[in-house]
Amino acid sequence: MEELSMSRDEALAAGLLIIGARSRVASSVRIVPREDNGADYGPVTIGEDCIIRENVVLSTGTTFGNKVLVGHQSVFRRNIKVGSNTTFAHIVSIQRDIVIGERCRVSALTHLAGGSVLEDHVQIGAGVVTVDDNTLTWPTTKLEASVYRRGCRIGSGCTVLGGLEIGQNTLVGAGSLVTRSLPPDVVAYGSPAYVQRDRSPEEIAQSSA
Repeated sequence: MEELSMSRDEALAAGLLIIGARSRVASSVRIVPREDNGADYGPVTIGEDCIIRENVVLSTGTTFGNKVLVGHQSVFRRNIKVGSNTTFAHIVSIQRDIVIGERCRVSALTHLAGGSVLEDHVQIGAGVVTVDDNTLTWPTTKLEASVYRRGCRIGSGCTVLGGLEIGQNTLVGAGSLVTRSLPPDVVAYGSPAYVQRDRSPEEIAQSSA
């Protein structure tokens, strides 16, 4: 019977895991070589100078740039693309077909819904829940995640519904329920979240430093 996942060393030997120079991948990391339906999106590829900590699960087609850090017990589903210098804290859930830019941070206990797009310099706080099915139907025929534009920040404990756009440099306050798209360069919070004020150029520059 075929195993559902492979050890680090098994995947390396089979050419299903490629590790760049000076990267450190824990021996307890598991590689999922194909989806349950047999779909294969290619090897898991890890760039240079990355750190992948204990008990992480990486699925077929996952690709990391250089200097990516992944915390303990995190799960990456199929076909994930991650830019360089991005950090994932412990116990995060990164679902299918997600694109994440450079210098992003995803904090502990956060769930990114399948199809999400994070541009460069996006920060997602701890315990954030993102949604790709606003109708709560299962099985569903329409999944639609949200887009997080460059430099936006989502505070800890937020819930972000599917099909939205969070504008560039926008800050969403902790504990907010985001039910509508938000423009760039604002502060928004509440349940549901509303725009409370603009962010000044100085404030944006300071938070981007």
